[in-house]
Amino acid sequence: MAKGAVKMSNKFPVKSQIKPTDVSVDAVTDKSINQYGKKNTVIQHADTVNINMQPGRNSSTFPSTILGDIKISNNDAKLLAEFKNSYKNILKYCIHIDPTGEAFDIHCIELIERNYNKWQFDWRDFESEKIQEIVCHTLNNFNEYLYYLSDKYMRLLPSNPDFLICKNQSIEEGERLREELRPNSIRIREELRDRYLELWPAKEPTPK
Repeated sequence: MAKGAVKMSNKFPVKSQIKPTDVSVDAVTDKSINQYGKKNTVIQHADTVNINMQPGRNSSTFPSTILGDIKISNNDAKLLAEFKNSYKNILKYCIHIDPTGEAFDIHCIELIERNYNKWQFDWRDFESEKIQEIVCHTLNNFNEYLYYLSDKYMRLLPSNPDFLICKNQSIEEGERLREELRPNSIRIREELRDRYLELWPAKEPTPK
């Protein structure tokens, strides 16, 4: 029997196991059929037939998009595009702005909180475990960053309450800045940079 051939059985399925027929073939001549997705095929007047199983034409899980080295489904591609649209500008802002030496836009914190409230549940809708991992790490990074952007370490900028600056008006606040805020904010921003590179992978050109 040729590779991929299906051996026809003489046993008939019980009535409850019979499903609606999607493909019916009578008097097969070329003995080769392409079947798309999960369908039933009835074949008459043939001893051996090669049935080539093909992915369903409308299957949402058929890999159609590549993220770096990861093949993802249409569903994941659509969901990932939404996630990236939510976080692209926030990621770039948090990567570039050093809260220990620059004023930090308070509206960015509001966006982080709003997006976290949505994606802390919606990340489970991703089919790819690798995408789930990237998204979860991104959420965890931002969630931790919110702690270091809280009023324990930051205060409103007197001249513009839309921005925050780090607390450094006492010996205790100065020590907290040097020993806690600075090293952890650097670490988290580096991790957010890594998340950005995972979400927007690109092969850098080779120097000439």
